[in-house]
Amino acid sequence: MRLRIPDDIVCRAEAAESDLLLAVALQFYADNRIDHADACRLSGLSPTEFNHELALRGLSIQQYPGKASRARLVAG
Repeated sequence: MRLRIPDDIVCRAEAAESDLLLAVALQFYADNRIDHADACRLSGLSPTEFNHELALRGLSIQQYPGKASRARLVAG
């Protein structure tokens, strides 16, 4: 998959590719859409580094529901 973000927006945000990947990883993780390991992988950070980024933003390490739990949440 390729994601296209307009250059002018990236420039105004003064963002590097690593900033964008971290932002997506943090948001998906905060929304319980991906687990901690996947968030680390997406962001390119070690678990310790990712946890530090979570703490900087006031986010906590959370339990990620398994597929069966997510299916019940969606169905319920």
